[in-house]
Amino acid sequence: EKEEFDALALPERYIISKCHELVESVTSDIEKYQLGAAGSKIYEFLWDQYADWYIEISKTRLYEGFGGGGDDAKTARRVLVYILDTSMRLLHPYMPYVTEQLWHHLPRAPKA
Repeated sequence: EKEEFDALALPERYIISKCHELVESVTSDIEKYQLGAAGSKIYEFLWDQYADWYIEISKTRLYEGFGGGGDDAKTARRVLVYILDTSMRLLHPYMPYVTEQLWHHLPRAPKA
């Protein structure tokens, strides 16, 4: 896991690190019953880091016409799904029905 993380490009390492920090912070807030603070942190992360920044950066890796494609596109897709999956889990206490429906539509690795 550590070697795989270190092999990622800087944007992927950054967003995954921010996501892990968010999980720790939100978990702590929820355990302290600070639900408003936890919800605000999730909202800010999804809009400011994930949607506004990482999705935009990922577009160049996803589309071959912009010099992307290949392994970079595969890595970007994996990170996009990982962050979205983690975000759905964090949002579940706030929006259980919506997040469950969305979560079931996320791509999954084939079962061994």
